[in-house]
Amino acid sequence: MFKEFLKNILYNLKIKYNRVYYKTLLQVRPLAKKFKVKIETKCLVLTPYPGAEIIGLGGLIAQYPKNFEVLCLTFGAQRNKTNENKEIFEQIMKDARVKGYKIFDIAQGELKNEYKKFSKIDISELDYIFIPAPFLYNEDKMALIEHFKNLLKEKEHKKTLQILFYENDCTITYTDYFCDISNILTLKKQMLQTCFKDKEDLVSGVLGLNKFRGQALNVDFAEVFSAFYVKDFLELKFYDQ
Repeated sequence: MFKEFLKNILYNLKIKYNRVYYKTLLQVRPLAKKFKVKIETKCLVLTPYPGAEIIGLGGLIAQYPKNFEVLCLTFGAQRNKTNENKEIFEQIMKDARVKGYKIFDIAQGELKNEYKKFSKIDISELDYIFIPAPFLYNEDKMALIEHFKNLLKEKEHKKTLQILFYENDCTITYTDYFCDISNILTLKKQMLQTCFKDKEDLVSGVLGLNKFRGQALNVDFAEVFSAFYVKDFLELKFYDQ
């Protein structure tokens, strides 16, 4: 119990450090601008469990499905729900016409031991990689970030590659990009309802956040992201790193 308490203290200290670091970086940044996707733009979404990607950028994915690949790194539950979660994830991606998607055969809590599988991800031609905002502790999310940092150090990638944080189980304070999802909101709601059956409060909460984000950007509904170039992202310190 004391060990967990100490871990939480250390984690909170690192988060405070990161906030100061982010503030320094973002002091010279302009206000959030619209995220633009060209025909040749290549985006990858990394999600620690099914549904996180829909909460954070389901609207953006649905708007530009041909530009996205979505990799779900665990099936988000114990072994007895493997097939159910996999089928739901794949059905949502299929309905949204996402170009590429895959759910890894890794159970909740096991990602930290699976870098060999993670290391096979090809990032050489990507323009943007989306990962969940790391401000609230989750074991698989932190494993994702640690593996991802190692991947960036080991694998070739574009010098212009940007890492974007999306909102999931926590919000982000500083936003660099936004996506107006007003015209695609119905589809995002359907995606949420399919993924989170019998969880109308969660669905309403996500759409409420999108409404709040939109009001600040003079649109009806929006998703927002924080962006970093690889060098800056690798400087960030996270839990147990």
